[in-house]
This record gives sequence, C-alpha cells and structure tokens, in this order.
Amino acid sequence: MNQYNPFEFDAAAKLSPEQILQLYIPNFTYSRFLSSRRNIFLEGERGSGKSIALRYNSVPVKCHRENGGEDILLSGILCIYIPCNTPLTHRQEYELLENFPSLIISEHFLVCNIMYHIAENLSHIENLLTEDEEEGIKSELSYSLDVDLPSFSLFDSLMLVFQKEVTDAERAINKGEFEQLEGFSRSFSSGVLPLCSALRKAAKLRDSHFAFLIDDAQELNRHQIQSLNSWIAYRDNSIFSFKVASTKVERPNKMTNSGGNILEGHDYLSLDMELPYQNMNKDFGDLARQILEKRIAVIAPGVSVDEFFPEHPKLKEALDIARDEVMAEAREMYPEYDQKQLNDYTYKRYRARYFNRRKPTANLPIYSGVETIVSLSTGVVRNLLEPCFWMYDRVISEPHQDGAVHEVSPTVQDSVILGRSRKKWESIKDDLVKTIVGCSRRDAERIYNLLDKLCELFRKRLSSERSEPRAVMFTISDTTSPVMDELLRIISIARKARLIYVYRSSGKSMGAREDYYVPNRLLLPERGLDPVGQHARVSLRAVDLWNAADRVRSLPGGDLDEEENNQPELL
Repeated sequence: MNQYNPFEFDAAAKLSPEQILQLYIPNFTYSRFLSSRRNIFLEGERGSGKSIALRYNSVPVKCHRENGGEDILLSGILCIYIPCNTPLTHRQEYELLENFPSLIISEHFLVCNIMYHIAENLSHIENLLTEDEEEGIKSELSYSLDVDLPSFSLFDSLMLVFQKEVTDAERAINKGEFEQLEGFSRSFSSGVLPLCSALRKAAKLRDSHFAFLIDDAQELNRHQIQSLNSWIAYRDNSIFSFKVASTKVERPNKMTNSGGNILEGHDYLSLDMELPYQNMNKDFGDLARQILEKRIAVIAPGVSVDEFFPEHPKLKEALDIARDEVMAEAREMYPEYDQKQLNDYTYKRYRARYFNRRKPTANLPIYSGVETIVSLSTGVVRNLLEPCFWMYDRVISEPHQDGAVHEVSPTVQDSVILGRSRKKWESIKDDLVKTIVGCSRRDAERIYNLLDKLCELFRKRLSSERSEPRAVMFTISDTTSPVMDELLRIISIARKARLIYVYRSSGKSMGAREDYYVPNRLLLPERGLDPVGQHARVSLRAVDLWNAADRVRSLPGGDLDEEENNQPELL
C-alpha cells in the first residue's frame, strides 16, 4: 500500500510522535490529571485510548510540539512513558526462585525498566544539562548507584548501564547463582530515587516532578504489581507520582508488599477511559466525530465526515418513510401527546419499523453512514477505526483509483462492514482457543452460542411491538444462581477477546450500581440487526444465559419491567 492510511488503528506504541500529534484528539480532562502530582489509575479495555493518552502527554511527544522541550520544563511535570508490554516484562526467570528472591529480582527488573526510560525520555530534551552539570551528575550517580558509567553522554551511558544490569541478573538466574542476586539487585529507594535526586541537581530540573506513566500494568507479574502498589502508598508525592494504565478485565490487584491495600480516594484516583456509547449527541459520539474528522483532514482537507462516509440514499429514504409512518400512527393513537412525546415515541420505533418490514428472505440491510460506523464501535476507539481502515484500503486498492480519496461509497462501506462482521463471528470458533489464555474449545463454543442466542433474542424484539425494540444490552438477574461463576468465567473470556463490554450504572434497586453487558455491535450486521441501538437493557436470568451458552437454548424475552431507560453515569 503506497498511500498512507489515516485510519491506522494499530497499537499506540507503534505510532511515531509525529503521527500521534497529527491524529490524537487531546482530552483535556485526561491531560489535566496526567500532568498532576496525584497517583492516577486509568482503566479501560484494549483499544479504549489508554496508551495513546499516556504517549501524547509523555516527554518525547511533547518535545515534538513544544519548542524542543523547553516548555516542558516550565510546567515542572516530566511525564516519563514506561511500557510494560515488553520482552523484559514477559521474562519468567523469577518463577525459578523462592518467594523472597523472586520478589527481589522482579522489583529489580521493574526498577531497571523505569530508570532506563527516565534516561531515554529525558534524552529528547535539547540542551537540558550544561557540561559541568553533566559531569557532576555522573560523579554523583557513579557513587550513589555504585556503577562505572561509560564515556558517552549521560543519558546514553545510563541506558547502557541499566540494560547491562538486567542482562547480568538474567545470567545469574540462568546459571543458578541465586546468592548473587541480593548483592546487586535494585529497589525503588536504591535506584529510582537516587537517580531522580541527582537529576534534580541540574538548574532546569531543580523543581521537576517525575510522573511515571506505567502502560499495560496488567502485564506485570504479581511481585511487580505489589511493589508498584507499595510505591503508590508513599505519602510524599513531591518528587514522583504514578499514572497507571490497565485493562478492566485483567486489572491488577491493589495489594502492597506488606499485605495491606492502597485505597481509592486516599492513595490514588481512578479514571474510566471508556465512554458508554448511547447516541451521536453524547460524549463518545462527539469524540468519535472529532477523531474521524481529524483523520479525514489528513487526506481530504475541507471534506466533512458525513461527506466522506455518506449514507446510502435508499437507506435514508427508507428510514425517512418509516419515521413518517410511525409519527402518523403516534398522532392518531395518542392525540394527547405533545411534540416531545411524539418524537420520543417515533425515535424508539421508526428504525425497528424499517428493519422489521424486511422479509426474512430479503438481502441484509445496507450498512452505511457515520451514525452506523460510530454505533458499530460499541464506544471503543479501536473498533471505530478498524472498519474505516479497511474501507479506505479497499478504495485505494481499486485499479482506477490514482488520486486523492474524497469519499468512501456506501457500497464499499456496506461490503466492509458485513465482511468484518462475518470475520468476527468466524474468529469466535476458529481463533479464541489460540489467542485467549485459558479458553478451551468448549468455552469458545459456549461463547458463540451465547452471542448467537442473544442476537436471536434481539431479532425477536426488533420484530415485536415492545416499548424498547432496539435493546442490544442486557443485565443479569438471579446472580446467586449456582451457574453464575461459570457464566462470569466465559463472559470474562469474551471480554478479553473484545466480544462483550461491561459498564456500571444505576439500577432500580435503591440506586444500587449494577453491571450491564454490551455485545460488540460489529457482530450485529451479520445477523441483520440494527447496530444503532437504544439505551435499554433486557434483564435475563443467569440460568437462562448459561443454558443458552451450554445447551444452545433460546433466551426468554426478558422482563420489560426490569429494563433501564436512564442514561449510564460516567465513573
């Protein structure tokens, strides 16, 4: 592919600083917290934007947008990006040791990783140290860290030293020389703090605060998580703080090395990176439009997102007809309704009318337009970009396409959406066993059955006269059922595979919080369903959901009295 695809959805770690600045939509709420001196946990499933938010605020990326790095020093906050999804993190040598040596070497690897990235991040700031300051810091670190620094620049020397210390530790373990580990292993207090203290001797770093951006913390081993929590439990945040990003489904525990726990609101604040998608006028709908518009501007300046992803004229016409029909029926049946009540009644039913009137033998509906694309994302940025990537790739791959792209036709949109939906279904049976640890072939079959029966239920509702025909979410009742643990286990596997998303919102019972489950909406087109759902939840018993998964039984219609119409709150 010779042309650059602006809808790149790959991991943020693979994007260059220039690409991040070109494509990222800054969220000033997140930036404000990331540039604070508070400990912060950012939680969200894969693709929700955690990594790119951290990278956007990191020193290397800021150096590309702020005067070579000078402006970073004015803020006093140095955001050091530290990835955990690396070959070093995945090393398993610590499992060869007893518990205490295992803890020591695990912390050593993590500390060396942090120290390496402090040096690497700061190396991007131009003219950070004078020659005298660099020599003085070298001398101090040679003494306090007990290392011989090579005759390179300070930061290059430090990176080499910390890489070598990791290698030396690995060799000692592989040789069985366990008694040597305690002699040279580093802890946070004997490694990171002396390094930060020495660097703050420089004039430009005298008042600096080091904010360590720990990305993919769920990849850390159990000892490293406990060590990290112990550091977060420190009461003095004058020199350092931690911003920790992790997935929800595999979120690390909050236990420290001493056996205690860090507490939200006391030791850290928690940010939910996932915005529940309700409609185009809510938070994620607005963010999604901004993301698409910014990326379209790279290849087609002046073209709006609606012009670039136009809705099929026949679909628009059919929806308009259905809307007029439902509105006319509402006026006749409910003459006492005011205009707002009529609009609400029509909104709930007109799309269902269009999908319902299609014959079972008819072709699938035409899936196109910005609202459909955003709805298919299920509120996850990566899910938003992925179909757009393949749509654009399809257009520029056409033999006659040799100029700028100003539109992705509805036909191409529909073809790609149906193709990706079909591929998503096929991946459940074919790929889940290979890609998700702990997923057996039987588990994959259960997940397929559960999602298939949920789509069957949603289809029945779409064809009914129920008050909430386009519900595509569910809650679980009867949670004390004996099958609940097994049901949650397979749902957890589905969450890891990005097939189901879980949010929390207020329930009917005295305002108590409850989980509600949203199947990935990309699954819906293959079943002829409407991805532009409405905020309504079907209450289903745990035993019925388990029977659908394990015994391929159809789901009951759900108790309409338990459906929730209130908007979910952001945590």
